[in-house]
This record gives sequence, C-alpha cells and structure tokens, in this order.
Amino acid sequence: MLPSLRVTAFLALKSIIKGNIGVTILTVFILVLVALNLLFVPGLINGLVISANDMLINNYCSDIIIHGKGHNPKINHVTELISEAEALDGVVAATGRNNIGGTLKFKDSQNEERRVNANIYSIMPEKEKKVFDISKYLIEGSYLDSRDRNEILLGVQLAGVDNEKIELYASSLRSVHAGDKITITYGNGTVKEYKVKGIFQTGFIQTDIQAFISDLEYASVAPSMQNMASSIHIKLESNASTEKVIERLELLHNNLEYQTWEQNAGVVNSMTTSFQIINQILNMVNALVAGITIFIVTYVDVVNRKRQIGILRAIGIKRRPIIYSYLVRAVFYVAIGLILATLLFVYAVIPLEARHPFHFPFGPAFLVIDFPLVARTAILLAAVSLVAAFIPVWLVIRIKILDAVWG
Repeated sequence: MLPSLRVTAFLALKSIIKGNIGVTILTVFILVLVALNLLFVPGLINGLVISANDMLINNYCSDIIIHGKGHNPKINHVTELISEAEALDGVVAATGRNNIGGTLKFKDSQNEERRVNANIYSIMPEKEKKVFDISKYLIEGSYLDSRDRNEILLGVQLAGVDNEKIELYASSLRSVHAGDKITITYGNGTVKEYKVKGIFQTGFIQTDIQAFISDLEYASVAPSMQNMASSIHIKLESNASTEKVIERLELLHNNLEYQTWEQNAGVVNSMTTSFQIINQILNMVNALVAGITIFIVTYVDVVNRKRQIGILRAIGIKRRPIIYSYLVRAVFYVAIGLILATLLFVYAVIPLEARHPFHFPFGPAFLVIDFPLVARTAILLAAVSLVAAFIPVWLVIRIKILDAVWG
C-alpha cells in the first residue's frame, strides 16, 4: 500500500510541475470564479436573512409580542403588565402600542391635495426607544417626546420627502418634510391637524409605512383607551430564552396571546426560501462548470500522454496509482482555487460590499462567510472534480498496453 501511495504522489507531483503552466493557471482561474460564485450567493442570502431578522426584531415587532384575546382584543392594565414583564430575568424593556387606521392629507406648494391611508400607532416614546431602534434612523426633524401633542412622526414611505427613488413614492404624500402640517381623519371620525416632528427611514418597508403619535396625544383621539393597548412589545437580552420568558408571562397572565418574532417573519421567510431555490440552481450550474473544466483539462492531458501512460504500465506500474495521480491533481487544483477564492472573498469582496451594500425591501444585506459555507463549497467542488477527472482517465487506462504505447 505504501509503495502505491508513493508512486501516486510522485506521478501527481511530476504531472503538476511539468504540466503546461498556461493550462494550470487557466484551470485555477476558472475554479476561483466558480468558488466565488458558490461563496457569494449563499453569503448574500445569509447576510440578507441576518439583516432582515435584525430589522424585524429591532424596528418592527420586537422579540416577543403580546396580544389580547376575544372579540375585543385590547390589553388592560398595560402599565402594570409592562412593569411585571420588565421584572423578569432576560427582559431588557417593554412598551405598549395602540393602533388606529386613518387617512393622511397634505396640500403641497401647488395646492394639490394628496391622501394616504395608513396605520397610526400611539407609543410610549421613552420606553419605545429602549425596545426599538427607530429613533436612530431619523433623516429629518426629531423623535417624539412623551409630552408631545399635535405632533406626529412619519415613515419615509408615507412622507415621500421629494425622493422619487423610494419604493412607494407614487403612493406617498410625496413632498412632506419635517415641520409641515398634515390633517388626519381617524377611523373613529376624529379629524385633527398635526405638525410633522420627524421623518425616519429604517430601510425596512413594513416599518417605513407607519406613523407614530405619543400616547398622550392618542388619549385625546380615543379617551376610552386609557391604560390599554393593542399590543405589548418586549425586548430580550441576546442570550435570553424566548420560550422561558413566555412561560413565565403565561403564569402571570394566561388570558393573553404570546407570539415570537419568528411567527411574524412569514414574508421574510418566503423571500429567503425563494432565494434558496435560486441558490440551488446556481450551485448546480457552477458545479457543472467546474466539472466540465476539470474533465476537459484531464481529458486533453491523458490523450496527449496516452503513450507515456502505456509505458508506465509496461514497466510494471499498476492502473490505480496512475488513476489516483490524476485525482490528486484535480484535488490540488480545487484546493488552490478554493483558497484563492476564499482569500479574495474575505479581503476584497466582503469589504467592498460592506461599503456599497445591496438594498432590499427588508433592509441592506451584508455578505457573510462561515466555516460550514466554505466546507460545503470545498466538498461540492472536490466531489465534482474527482468524478470529472476519473472518467477520462478510466476511459484511457482501459486501453491495451501495446495500443497505448504505439498510440
């Protein structure tokens, strides 16, 4: 066994050293491009999932969402419930929200009136900042204060801010900026005028189509909703167990409905599933390209060395070391290509994409790379290359020795 391995290593080394340098460079270059494709698409999908989940938790729904049950699913005694939640281990903060539908109206400088239907949320501004990151994404004006009356915070997809590049500009108020006055007709018939205190842009469309008023202002719109909420949102520590916190909350209040952020990630999951299917198709194409490249290089080499292979067999070298030498060479090409592709991906592609990230309706996506991704890429390339290298060698090695020697 040991002599066979030595012969295999010797033949493979000589094949690599004495091979055509141009062919070797071209083969490695193609494998680098294939490996980059195999790293790029999953890296982008993983980055998109991480970014979308982060946006979902920190700007849309929080880690745990509490709703009421029954025909009138309003939560009573909100202040007490928030205090109880914040006293639990693993809870960072909690806040309550009320929502009501309304129609926003705005007259621009040409006296043209625009209308937009939207969900308006009442928030506890100080607690809201501890649960959500929306206050960090202001592009105009300032955030709400707990004492604010007749002032509103708008998402950029509602305001428009004269930016035709935003996704929902055509259905927005188009030209609203901080300081402008808008009129809201609420679903309960109340009509009020508001000054736009600030405009935010998180990059997460589901958040950027929302509007916020203070809970103090909401009390003037719906006086009967004192110390009540449509939902309560809880932010957890990074290492906290969502299930354990929900179990403790259920012991305190078993008449409420508890949801995790994963249960609110339906649209995000649907999108990432579609990307996974695209990724699988591209992986098949990339694997085919890698296989064809190794096959052609190996086939041309064994055909040109048919007489040499015949002589090697004539002097007593068995078939297996010859076959294994070509397989070793294929793995060598794959290893060099994967190493170069990984270094290029980590030190060139990822930093470049970090400066110019891809923007999706669920926020910016940053490329990520991890060991399982590199391992899967290596296994896929190695398997395809071994098969592609084996086939042409096996076809030639079966030729009779005399036929091979005489060409």
